[in-house]
Amino acid sequence: MNNVPKDQGMWNALFSLGFLVLFTAVFWSLTDGLDNVRWIAYLTPFDITLLSLATFRMVRLLSYDKLLHFARLWFMDENEQGEWHKPNGGVRRTVIELLECIWCTGLWSALFVVTIYFALPVGRLFVIVLSVAAVGSFLQNFSQMIARIGAR
Repeated sequence: MNNVPKDQGMWNALFSLGFLVLFTAVFWSLTDGLDNVRWIAYLTPFDITLLSLATFRMVRLLSYDKLLHFARLWFMDENEQGEWHKPNGGVRRTVIELLECIWCTGLWSALFVVTIYFALPVGRLFVIVLSVAAVGSFLQNFSQMIARIGAR
């Protein structure tokens, strides 16, 4: 049985359209149109690595970390037992479903990270901080994995 409300497809389509509009606006503002798009070819592997790590960290921050749990709750409903669940429909349900899907959150996060990296001078610092935090997460997970293997 499908519990998805009938109008949910409309909200999902509106968010997809919104992403495409935002992507187009960012593209045109960063490139001055198709005439000035050659700079993309000059991205180094270091840039791509930084942006990838920062995007990974943004996804974790938005979808899983306790730090932004309160923000995720803004879009959820609470029942009489104090349990949180997705709203029955509407824009809030779409936001929660977007945040639950790491692939979806990854697209929006990548757009945000790339935009601030190229559009704002302080954006590079922000991306570097997120990238270093991502490496720290990898190292923490790796050390926990080694500890679990050693405990056997």
